[in-house]
Amino acid sequence: MDVFMAPRSVAIIGASRKTGEGSFNVIENMKEFGFQGKIYPVNPLADEIMGKRTYREITEIGEPIDVAIISTPREQIPRIVEDCATLGIKGAIVVPQGFADADEEGKILQDQLVQIAHQRGIRILGPNTLGVINAFSGFTSSFMSLRRKRTPVGVICQSGIFFVGSALFTGMMGKGIDLGNGCDLDFADALEYFGKDDQIEVVFAHIEGMREGRRFFEVAQKVARHKPIVALKTAKTEPGAFAASSHSGALVGDHEIFEAAFRQAGIIAAHNPEEVLDYTKTLLHLPPMQGKGVGVITFTGAGGIILIDALHEYGLELAELSPTTIQKIKDLSPPWMPIQNPLDIWPALMKHGMNYVYGTALREVLQDPSVDGVICIAIAPQLPDHAYLDATGVIRETASSLPEKPVVTWLYGPNQALVSQRLEEDGNVISFPTLPRAARTLAALYGRQLFLQQTSSPPPKFSVEKKGRDVLSRCQEKGDTKIEGEAAQVVLEGYGIPMARSRLCGDLREALQAAEEIGYPVVLKISSPQIIHKTDARGIVLNLQGPMELEEAYTSLIEGIKKRTPVAKVEGVLVQEMMASGIEVILGAKRDRQFGPALIFGTGGIYTEVWKDISYGIAPLTPQDARRMIRETRCFQLLKGARGEKGYDIDLIVDCLLRLSQLMLEAEEIQEIDINPFVALPRGGAAVDVRMIVGKRET
Repeated sequence: MDVFMAPRSVAIIGASRKTGEGSFNVIENMKEFGFQGKIYPVNPLADEIMGKRTYREITEIGEPIDVAIISTPREQIPRIVEDCATLGIKGAIVVPQGFADADEEGKILQDQLVQIAHQRGIRILGPNTLGVINAFSGFTSSFMSLRRKRTPVGVICQSGIFFVGSALFTGMMGKGIDLGNGCDLDFADALEYFGKDDQIEVVFAHIEGMREGRRFFEVAQKVARHKPIVALKTAKTEPGAFAASSHSGALVGDHEIFEAAFRQAGIIAAHNPEEVLDYTKTLLHLPPMQGKGVGVITFTGAGGIILIDALHEYGLELAELSPTTIQKIKDLSPPWMPIQNPLDIWPALMKHGMNYVYGTALREVLQDPSVDGVICIAIAPQLPDHAYLDATGVIRETASSLPEKPVVTWLYGPNQALVSQRLEEDGNVISFPTLPRAARTLAALYGRQLFLQQTSSPPPKFSVEKKGRDVLSRCQEKGDTKIEGEAAQVVLEGYGIPMARSRLCGDLREALQAAEEIGYPVVLKISSPQIIHKTDARGIVLNLQGPMELEEAYTSLIEGIKKRTPVAKVEGVLVQEMMASGIEVILGAKRDRQFGPALIFGTGGIYTEVWKDISYGIAPLTPQDARRMIRETRCFQLLKGARGEKGYDIDLIVDCLLRLSQLMLEAEEIQEIDINPFVALPRGGAAVDVRMIVGKRET
């Protein structure tokens, strides 16, 4: 990557002859940005550009070149990249659009670039890219004029708006890589580079899509341990765009998988550009937030109430201030004033003055052991007329003297922008335009610390029975695309996932015999490739207590299916033990093109797709990942025991998720697994209904 980020010599193929404002001249931008290396313009229509000898072809230069910046008509570019590779140039930045982002011809041209990169060993950035920026070395390949600021933030993006915006409008980029179409260099390459770069402290990635999500995920897991990563995923797709061949297929979409990968890798997910800016500034300038207890200092009771709601929404809580802290503020306040968190100090400062009261309150709250971070609410007055209302100086000084905990503010009043700028001058306090943004950002800071505090054990390795793999092999040989019933049971039991006892029966006699061996009460379920959701098709009968009930139900079940669904090919009837009453959950998985197997967990039963109470994980799961997935759902409150009820066997669910993760990694022919419901009991539990979608993955 150094040939792109800090080259010693650059060839600019298709260099512009225009200069000045609006010329988009790369050479001019490069020189103004401070590049000290050698520049070789290539343009057959000029002899000289900006005082530099100009060459007709890159083959005429005859000097060592690290990187070539190519801005020519698209049809010429494959040949030019071939020439670069022949000359030993290590990197090419392909600027123009019109490749896979355009028409069929563009896709063919981009495929040619990929082939050249693989065969000739030259690395390609782009096409459709502004290239790179390195404010530390003074190099940029951008045809847009950018501001040079050595901010320790590395930006990886797929759009020029984030590239230019980060550098020009926010100043929050010291190094940037615009991947463009990403035909060769991709997110994993760029992230790995920034992860090892001592000049970069925070990495931001704007992601529309990626080719090698699995590699990115693995690199991110390593980088996030020592360097925060903020990511904004755009181009979200609806889960409904996926074929709903199972619950798992319907519930897992691109966006959900990306979010799961972010959480598991320790990436901080931003959902809009303002969150990107908030999180990046905070991670750069503020200390860690060790817990979720927040101290609040305010002039306004209403502001405190708004903040309480915001803290609750983002998973933080008001710290319970110590008696010592409360007494210090009581001593400054009128005797009638109740003192609690949030601390309303307005009556006190009217008596003792702004600086003394705000300084005392902030100092005491920062020193309180129950407080992990502080949000200050203050006025942004017109200056200098109302300087006596300005608390920015005392907030800055106090936060600087006690730098172990993060301090953020919300300033209200007529002069918010200017006063906020003054407050942030020392870099140890961040000001937000709204209270929810302040709370949300502290929550992200706390989430980062939680990730770092986790000691993750490796994924376990279970021994498996060969019979499960044999079933999968036989199904593939027969060309089956769905596996359910007895065959699915054998596969799951081979991996140690408990199943309700069952048997697929071809006639009533077999069903009666199976029920006697399993033991009443039993359940009857129709088995047909055309019937995906048995409840919807009235293909299931519950709680049959004896042979007479079973015989009547069997006959009624078969006749009803023939009437209602005449196209269904009935393969038999599954006789299954009737499970004791418990909590119905869903365990499932879907093979993603980018990240591989994505696991799901959530509320199960017939309303799974209605409630969509689902959490996601990427295989291989660790025990911590599996428990996190369970905690993220609403059904966790039921599983751990609600309103005095006993809890259910969460350890078993964790074990099953881990075994399901291993199954998906080892059996690549499985595209989806749907275990719904899995009935969790106070002790034990079992899968009741299982469906697998198998076959080769589409390319």
